[in-house]
Amino acid sequence: MPILRRHARDTLTAVEMDGGDLLEFTLANGEVARLEVLETGARLLGTTLREIKVEEEGARTQIAFFCRIAVDGRETVLEREIGTQRSFYEPWEIGPLRIWLDAVDAIFDFLVETHGPCRTGVQPHGPRSGMHREVRLAVQDATLRICPQALHLWCPLPGGTVRIEDCYRGEDCWLGAYNGASAHGGLDINHPAGTPLWAPLEIHDHFFFESLEMGHNNNRWRGIHHWPNGSQWILQAHHMTALTVPEHQPLARGEPFALGAGVLNGAAEHSHFVFKIHDLGETILLDPWILFWQALRDGISPASK
Repeated sequence: MPILRRHARDTLTAVEMDGGDLLEFTLANGEVARLEVLETGARLLGTTLREIKVEEEGARTQIAFFCRIAVDGRETVLEREIGTQRSFYEPWEIGPLRIWLDAVDAIFDFLVETHGPCRTGVQPHGPRSGMHREVRLAVQDATLRICPQALHLWCPLPGGTVRIEDCYRGEDCWLGAYNGASAHGGLDINHPAGTPLWAPLEIHDHFFFESLEMGHNNNRWRGIHHWPNGSQWILQAHHMTALTVPEHQPLARGEPFALGAGVLNGAAEHSHFVFKIHDLGETILLDPWILFWQALRDGISPASK
């Protein structure tokens, strides 16, 4: 049985596993929790496509997926959806672990990957680079937060939370089926051009990695936070109107740093958010909802500061 070994730290742990893999996760108190992946799968909830995996303008597809696991021998089925409000889910607390079910490769029985990287498979040159794994999870000791800093919202949420109807045309959540067929490599949130974006946490370096000025078709921003434990969090925002803070200048948590939306927006003005964790030589993509989930729990916004 392949065994992955990780230690709980003060930041979230991302892992990709196959059926039969075992994660030995050393908790903050020194005890070891054992998480085994038993089975994964996905099923189609509904689609307006005439042909699966072939995009149609404005088409809608909803998918449910699951991962059956055993934590210290106790079996549990984790199940969630994409393309519905259940895309914005609560993590599971099972024994000593808090677990986010981010993705299973089985959704690609119904989707293709042409709208941003999001499939399981370590990026870009980890030891398993290019190999699709069956499931991607984020795991934490249930007594700890996702990180030691309280988080600020990344952008305003007029509905008080992230709503599927505010994700472009109601489909572009993380992994959601863009035009009914392509897994979406980010989380879109609709708002007018010029809406302020805030740093969810302290950002040590930031810059446009693609921009209109460089000759690209979009303004795409990247911010990096270096944790003392060696993990790096990489945050991205696309479709930005303009930066309002000089590149490479550190950002304080909650600092407005850009105006969102406005560039290459398509059918609805929106910003596109991406979240990656780089750790132990691997870069693993995760749902930006996890950052919004923690920020909503922390309750920090311009009105509350």
